[in-house]
Amino acid sequence: MVAIGTVLILAAWWLLAVAMSPGAATRRRALRLGAVAALVASLACYVVAIGVEQGPVFWTAVLMLGALAVALLRAIAGEDGSARRGRR
Repeated sequence: MVAIGTVLILAAWWLLAVAMSPGAATRRRALRLGAVAALVASLACYVVAIGVEQGPVFWTAVLMLGALAVALLRAIAGEDGSARRGRR
């Protein structure tokens, strides 16, 4: 259950990062809605697997690490919004 929650967190951060790039408003709204749904589902996975007392604590820690991982991967890959984009 924890592994599923972690994958959902990574997917949610990726969806939020993609939703920030320019595009149609309906597409960005759908991506943000999907990200919120993934975050809620991931919290439920952590609470079911670890418990009500420690589940949200571990979920918050993985939430921070997931944000860092997605930001680093997008920067290394040179995705939209990276600092190197303007130099190419």
